[in-house]
Formats: sequence, structure tokens, C-alpha cells
Amino acid sequence: MKKLLVSLLFCTAGVSVMAQRAKVSSADENLKKQDLEKAKADIDAALQHEKTKNDAKTWLVNGKILEAMGTKQKSANLALEAYASFKKALEIDPKMKEAILEMSGPMFNVYATVANAGYGFLNEQKWDSSLVDFKHAFEIAEFYNSKNLGTTIPTDTALTFYTGYAANQANKKDDAFTYLKKAADLQFKGEPALYVVLGQLYEEKGDQANWLKTIEQGKALFPKDKRFNDMEMAFYSKTGKTNELLSMLEKKMADNPNDEAAVLDYAIRVDNLANPRDEKGNDAPKPANYEELIGKAEAAYKKVLELNANDATANFQLGALYFNKAVVFNKQLNELDSKQQTSPKAKELQGKVEGLMNQALPFFEKADASFTAKASSLDAGDKQTYESCLYALQKIYAIKNQTAKVEEVKKKLDALK
Repeated sequence: MKKLLVSLLFCTAGVSVMAQRAKVSSADENLKKQDLEKAKADIDAALQHEKTKNDAKTWLVNGKILEAMGTKQKSANLALEAYASFKKALEIDPKMKEAILEMSGPMFNVYATVANAGYGFLNEQKWDSSLVDFKHAFEIAEFYNSKNLGTTIPTDTALTFYTGYAANQANKKDDAFTYLKKAADLQFKGEPALYVVLGQLYEEKGDQANWLKTIEQGKALFPKDKRFNDMEMAFYSKTGKTNELLSMLEKKMADNPNDEAAVLDYAIRVDNLANPRDEKGNDAPKPANYEELIGKAEAAYKKVLELNANDATANFQLGALYFNKAVVFNKQLNELDSKQQTSPKAKELQGKVEGLMNQALPFFEKADASFTAKASSLDAGDKQTYESCLYALQKIYAIKNQTAKVEEVKKKLDALK
């Protein structure tokens, strides 16, 4: 009887193991049928049994089921549970053949679901939550790629940038720097903000070489984004290297005297040196050599217009140069007390304001005509310049009491917006 009893016990144990392995197979079959509820119930039973809970196949199937559920529900939590299950399977059997055949698609879906959850939080400006999911996505990709299973999850440069961006917004500067630097190394071209923020981080680190390199990289990729000119001016101003910049610009222009783009670039940069702005975009104190710089800028703008009288940007910039000088004199006029408003000083200032406004007007009108001619094809930078031009025209026409022209400009502004 004892032998029979032992024999029966062995037989019962064997049936139990086979039953639990059948649960794993049943779970896999139900997954293929997209009956996820039954599949999960079967695999949960197998995960609770002593004979199958430490089997790599059990954890692989569990991961596939969780991935399918997570993808269907767009749930990062379920996707992360699937990732943990896949990791467990490979810990138990690092060379399991099924992983090579069956893990590639599900693991990419897990990665994508978690990354998309990060983008969702990014759009809601929930920076910390976004950063957590983005970092999990990178962890998933790095883990899978390290296992040499025949395929890899490719590096996503956009995700790299947005991870750094979310980190910066969450004030996690070390993470921000790591991911933004990697995005710049990958030459991400989707967002100029990458080079703006990374430049600021290099500035905070006191790394002048990489600060300038990042600004130049941003300028090369986004030549019409005015922020990089401003950043470059700030760099040379803060590092006390404005003379070096001026020498470099003058040499470049001298080497290319008939290159319209090179001369215009020189003019705008010297103009910016003469009219610096602080980090918030407000006017900063004028440099001691303001008159010298503004004279060089004026001459360069005129040179551009000799080369191309219809250059919209050069016409606007030259008009703005005179307009901004008028604003300075107008500010001085407004600072006079009531008794001084009829003084010779006031009349002199008023004359300078009117003279400079009249000097600016034809250049703004020429820029307006040039921008209007290509209104359907203006990029974002040109639209911003055109808008500034129209505001200036509206102001001058208002001062001159030319009501009809004020209304005409207003219609153009409304159409532009």
C-alpha cells in the first residue's frame, strides 16, 4: 500500500505540473485570439504555482499579455509591468530561443506606450511625470538593445530632446544637460529650443567654448531665428570679447564685399552690439562706442540696398535704426517737465524725432511692399519682421495724422495674424 501511495503521489505531482504548463500554453493561445481576460487568468494561475512560477516561458507569456493590455488601454503602468516580466524571463534564461522570436514587437510596443504617456504629460506641462516616463522609455530601450536579440529599438532624437526639455522645465539640470547634449550630438533639427536651452546650461556651467559652439550650431541650423544673434551678442558682451567679434565680422565682410547675405549679417550684428538687450529682451545700456557702431551698421545696411534695393529685411532694419534713434530722443523729450516743453531744448528734440521718423518712413514702406509681394510664402522669421514693420508704420502714420493709412496698415496686421 505504501508503494501504491507513493506511486499515486508521484503521478499526481506530474499531472499538476502538466496542468500548469498547459495553463501557460492556454494563456498564449488566448492571447493570439485576443481574449486577454482569459489569457491573464490562465497565466496568473501559472505564476502562482511552484512548478511554473520560476519558468522563463511563463514570464515571457505574462509579459506579452500585459503588453497587449497596456497597448490597448494606452496604459504606461501595464506596459511597465510587461517590461518587468520580460526582464524576469531573461534573468531566468538569458538565451531563451522564444525571446528572439517573440519579444521584439511587444518590447517596442512597451517602449512606445511609455514614451507616449510621457508626451501626454508633456502636453499637459506636467514636467516631472513626463520626465519619469521618458526616462523609463530610455531604460526599456537600453535594456532590450543590450540583450543582442537580433533587433534593436532605434535612438529617437526627438524623444532625446523632449526628455531634456522636460527635465529642464522640472529644474532637473543634470538630467536636462545629459539629454540635451546627446540630442545636440545627434544633430537634432526639430526644435531651435534645444540649442537655446543647452546654450544657457553651458553658460551656467561657465563653459565658454561649448556655450559659443552651441550658439553657432543653433545659428547654422536655424539662420532666421533671431534668438541666436541675441545669444551671440550676449556671449561676447558677458565675456568681454566684443572687439574680437567686431574684428571677425569686419574681416568676413571685407572678404565678401558683394555678398548681400554676409553684409546684411554684419549690419544686423553690429546693430545689435549698438543696441544690446538683457536676458528678458529689454533694452540694456548703450555701449560707450554707440555712435561708432550705429554708424557702421547704417553704412552696411545702405551697402546691402546698393546690392539689392528690394531687400525687405535690410529696408526694415535701416528704417528701424532711424526709428529707434527717434525713440531715444522722444524719451528725452517726455522726460522734460511742463515748463521745459516749450523750451529751445524741447523744440530741438522734437525736430530730431520728426526728422528721424521721416527718414525711417520710406524704408519701412519699401519693406512693406517687398513683404507684401511675397506674403504667401513668408516663414516665421519674416512674418515676425513684417509684423514689426507694420507696427512701426502704424505708429508713424498716427503721429502724422494719416488716418486712412493707419487703417490700411491695421487691415494688413489683422490679415497677418
